[in-house]
Amino acid sequence: MTQRALHFVEIPEHSRKPRQTGLTLARDLGVGYEIAASFMEAVGEFIDFVKIRHLFVLLMNDTEQDFTRRKVDLYRRHGIDVNPGGIVFELAVLSNTVQRTFDTLVHLGFSAVEISENIVPLTLQDKVRYIRMAKAAGLKVLFEVGEKYPQGAFDVETAAADMKTMLDAGCDLLILEKSQIELCLGQKGEKPEAERLVELARRVGLEKIVFEAEATPHHVWLFNTFGSEVNLGPNLDLEIICKLEASRRSLSREAGYGYLVDKVKGQTSIERPVAATSALSRG
Repeated sequence: MTQRALHFVEIPEHSRKPRQTGLTLARDLGVGYEIAASFMEAVGEFIDFVKIRHLFVLLMNDTEQDFTRRKVDLYRRHGIDVNPGGIVFELAVLSNTVQRTFDTLVHLGFSAVEISENIVPLTLQDKVRYIRMAKAAGLKVLFEVGEKYPQGAFDVETAAADMKTMLDAGCDLLILEKSQIELCLGQKGEKPEAERLVELARRVGLEKIVFEAEATPHHVWLFNTFGSEVNLGPNLDLEIICKLEASRRSLSREAGYGYLVDKVKGQTSIERPVAATSALSRG
């Protein structure tokens, strides 16, 4: 591992790949190969998963020259797992071709799959069956949890029970739907229902949850509450990853340059933050 040239200037660290926590999941909405290669040169080290928009996956052809296949290979060479958007899975369910779809994704170079029920409803038994099928095919599994258009308060107890069942079936990561996060946090993390997210992490395990948070105030709330090693994504555009990485280390305007402020006050060491431990131990 190459040492930083300014190694004598202390900064908060972020775990290095392959990492189990502090994951960043980004999305590729269809950028060109050269643009993707440029992003990888700049921020590839910060990204752990890339979700490729479903349309581009569905239009792929089985040649090494295929535009999307070349990007899949590019991301994999940078130590990044690649998965299609969940709509690919849902279309496979409707086509009764789930097993064939999983096998073909592996053949095309994908290392993960997002299983969702945005449109196609699934029973818990269905979810367990599809998770096991994907794992047997050699894919990591990301399952999206929570209603896209919630009508009531987030039911932590039911969600946690279902999530534990899916983890037992082999699911690697559970993505908490953005709408559920917005319902709990409000615009700036000011709602008392925010404690529901803390309770969910306590019950399921913070390292297994990916928060689909897109708003900067939500990122800051998650970092302040759970620490810099919280998992974020997958709807993060490649362009904002650099800014997000700075916020992980509390070295951005959005994060209030918290590390510098605390150092000036003599209230922190290079190991930060302690909020995650205290938040998950309450109760």
